[in-house]
Amino acid sequence: MVRLEDLEQTLDEYVQKVIPAMYRLRYHLILAKGGPDYSHLSEQSMFTHIINGTFGLARLLRFIIERSILIPHLDKLALRKAFALYILHDVHKFVSEEERLGSSEFSIPLERLREEYQKLGLMEFAELDEHLIRAVNVSKRSHYQGDIILSKEPSSFLWLLVRIGDTLASMRNLQETGTLEGYLKQLAPDFAPRGGKYRLYFHEIRDVRGVLSNLVHSLIARRLEAEHGCYPWLFFATGTLYLGTYQRAGLDRPTFIETMVNDILARLYPFGTQVANQKTWGCYLSPGFFKVA
Repeated sequence: MVRLEDLEQTLDEYVQKVIPAMYRLRYHLILAKGGPDYSHLSEQSMFTHIINGTFGLARLLRFIIERSILIPHLDKLALRKAFALYILHDVHKFVSEEERLGSSEFSIPLERLREEYQKLGLMEFAELDEHLIRAVNVSKRSHYQGDIILSKEPSSFLWLLVRIGDTLASMRNLQETGTLEGYLKQLAPDFAPRGGKYRLYFHEIRDVRGVLSNLVHSLIARRLEAEHGCYPWLFFATGTLYLGTYQRAGLDRPTFIETMVNDILARLYPFGTQVANQKTWGCYLSPGFFKVA
């Protein structure tokens, strides 16, 4: 059983040791998304991609720990291995064709994976099986999945955590939840679409106004968490993705939006609640949760 203290200690060590190692290896100058190979995607450095996925996964693990959700194989050692594996899940993107064992981009020599593992100093963070490192590099759509069988670890579970982290870091907007929902369903019955206890929600503001939007996001998330148990999970410029109970009781959307307008105006102007013209805010609802335009 993993404790919240285990997660916090692991993240502290991650920040102190792993992040500086990624900088030394110039991960912030290597593309994970975008560029000529992924021209249909916005550019994202390997460093940013790894950080976003790691801390997104950490937020999920915190949610699981705080609510005592039963996840087989999840302990302190497993979460350290999951973070370390996620750091190495895109090594195939900067392995040259000359280094590969075959035509597949995933045919990475185990020695090359071990080299990256050692250069990052991850031996002190978690002991990893080399076959499992290669397995998490392989796309779920590829038929080269043999390393999962060769690994001595509870590989499918750790592979799933890495896939969740990668999905979180790859999401471009709040509507891209289909893959994430599928992985959550595999993780625990509590996230099943039918009969499960928790599901995804979101709020969205389509008109982004810099600091004002940050204030609105913060106030909405704070009230949703305090009054309706919605756990802020993933943060976008346009809104926030939440985990919450499957049946939300007591949330009247028009009343909630009216309250939020008053909260926002009160923060912007001392007497804002007295002069608010709520019609100018153009608030409306969506089936998933609600949106503020």
